[in-house]
Amino acid sequence: MRQLAACGMPVRQFRDPKQNHGGFAVTVRLQVPDLPEQTATIVFRPKLSTVPRVFTDGPWESPHRYADGSLCMWHPRDEPEKRWTRRDGAAALLGHVVAHLLREEWWRRTGEWPGEEAAH
Repeated sequence: MRQLAACGMPVRQFRDPKQNHGGFAVTVRLQVPDLPEQTATIVFRPKLSTVPRVFTDGPWESPHRYADGSLCMWHPRDEPEKRWTRRDGAAALLGHVVAHLLREEWWRRTGEWPGEEAAH
């Protein structure tokens, strides 16, 4: 929480007992140039706390979202250099989220996905 707040964005922690029993989630209000203002919800599940799920309330159209609407920012079996790990810290996770949202916006405007893609 402190690391995310240090990035200068409003952060709030909450628990969702129905879907996230034993885990926790945080919301971050994102204000990024060239993107609509939106809230990212980062969910840490109790058994998979090293693989957060990220949801946003912004535009959903994207070739890189899971069926539940969460962001597909990297392939789960990617080497650590290509994905976020807890050791990287909260600011790096937020960087992955913002980079993914910028790629989605580029894709919506041009039809092209900038950067690497893994097959779905």
